[in-house]
Formats: sequence, structure tokens, C-alpha cells
Amino acid sequence: LNLKMSARCKFMFMYRATIVGLALLFPSVAAAQQPCTTDARHVVNELYRHMLERQADAGGAHWVQQLENGRMTVREVVRAMAVSPEYTQRFWYAESGEGTPYERSVGRLYRHLLGRQPDAEGRNAFARLAQQSGMNAVIDRILVSNEYRREFGDWGLPGSGGLRYCRSNAADN
Repeated sequence: LNLKMSARCKFMFMYRATIVGLALLFPSVAAAQQPCTTDARHVVNELYRHMLERQADAGGAHWVQQLENGRMTVREVVRAMAVSPEYTQRFWYAESGEGTPYERSVGRLYRHLLGRQPDAEGRNAFARLAQQSGMNAVIDRILVSNEYRREFGDWGLPGSGGLRYCRSNAADN
């Protein structure tokens, strides 16, 4: 009996060591292992708080339903909020004193979509893209970037400290 327990303990130790090693080598594996929530309302409330900087209203029920029914991913809800008339009106405009128009708006997009401040090179490149192709082009470029995919993928919430959405099994039926 002691030999079996000893072998089992060794196996568990090696298994855990392998998982920790993989998490260190491949951060996306660690992110995928983080717990997720099946509460779509909580997800939408967090997106409103972080992206629109306000509490969710009755309109949030639409996004909750889209997530619960599997019609949209979190990334698609993030995009829809970022291109919404409210977001555009509140956060997207050229300001006086900017070296390149839309620099500050690009900075807000970085904070809302990537959860960080922009580097000068990225801010300037996206400000130029905004002038040439508009805000939607900037949003789309950020949402398909390697950084966004690595940090959030389709189900992670920007600005939430690692919160991810996972549909409940009941929603799959």
C-alpha cells in the first residue's frame, strides 16, 4: 500500500510540475486554465464599467442574451460596444494640442480594449490609421492583434483582471 501511495505521490508531483512548467513557457495555456464565469450579466456589467465607464442599463440585456445563446463572443460584444454611437460620441474625437489628431482617442482605445497605456509608436501609427481609414479600422486592427488574442482571445474581458466568460452547459442544449 505504501508503494502505491508513493508512486501516486510521485505522479501527482510530476503532473503538477509539468503544468506549472507549461504555464511559465506558454502564458496563453495559463490564461486558458483560469476560472471563468457562466454569468453573462456579470460579463456585460464589467464591459459597461470598463469600456463605457458607466453602469449597464436595460440595453445590456441584449448583450447578455447574445452571449447566453452563443450568437456572439465577448470579443464581438467588445467590438460592438467600441463602434457604438455612444462610444464614438463620448470617447472618439480629435482634440486641440494633439501632435497627430486622434492621439488621445487612440490612448482611450488602448485602455478600453487592451487594458494598458499605448506606446508612442503604436499611438502614432493608429492615429494616422484613424485619419486615413477611420475609427473602425483602428478598433478592428487592435481586436485582431496578437496582443489582444494572447491576452483575451474570444472570451476574455479587457480591464477585468483576467475574467473570462464560459457558457454554461445548459446554454448548449
